[in-house]
Amino acid sequence: MSADSKITLVFNSAEARLQIVCGQKEQLLFTKEIFSPRQGMQVLLPALMEGLKTMSLSLENIGKIACVRGPGSFTGLRLVLATALGLARSHGYPMAGMDYLPALAMDVCATTSKEVWVITHARRGQVHFQAFKECSTDGLPIPVTEPSAGSIESLAAMIAERKTETILLGTGVQKNFEYFETEIPQAILLDERFSHPKPETLLGIASLLEYTDAPVEPLYLRPCDAEENLDYIVSMKGIDPEEARQRLSDLTSSLPGNSITS
Repeated sequence: MSADSKITLVFNSAEARLQIVCGQKEQLLFTKEIFSPRQGMQVLLPALMEGLKTMSLSLENIGKIACVRGPGSFTGLRLVLATALGLARSHGYPMAGMDYLPALAMDVCATTSKEVWVITHARRGQVHFQAFKECSTDGLPIPVTEPSAGSIESLAAMIAERKTETILLGTGVQKNFEYFETEIPQAILLDERFSHPKPETLLGIASLLEYTDAPVEPLYLRPCDAEENLDYIVSMKGIDPEEARQRLSDLTSSLPGNSITS
């Protein structure tokens, strides 16, 4: 199979819905979406192999892998990025990382001049968010703010202060719909259909990325729950919290590009 006919594989595990997308350039060949908030690793490779078999293809037909790198679930991102790296190393695929919030904003920004805020659920009362407006010549949404994490209260105040025509979308909106509807009554709140990127959108963005042999670095905007609850977790196991923090620091700093709060 020539390089031009090789397919692009895209993984998205930023949230509970695991997405697998295969295509050539911008032509979608296969997609699989699985709601699997705690069992992504158990279904990822079997679902990929089933999809390839359906198309009479194999891992040898893959040319490169694009992975959504975050922000999102610490465990989901880390495990799927590790799986993708294993595939890349064993088959010689180059890799590229894709930011999640622009992928969610892309289709809406292409159809409106309003400010689009992508808000995804981080945990109870906490969200990841970023604002965009319109699209650049390559079709990607233009950032208005940096990707951030914070409380729904601080975000609502930030949006209200801007006093612009605003569209809100994402799982963070769905989980806090009544709150945003009350606190930002002038905003347009999009429904659940806009809380996950379309497979075609992921494949389109993948066609614009630069691929290398380097691992994809995850994008985390806040510490993982285990780190924030470290004292409680290790105390239950009879381990001194200070010792645990030092061991955690030694472990993560010894792995290049593998900081737990990167």
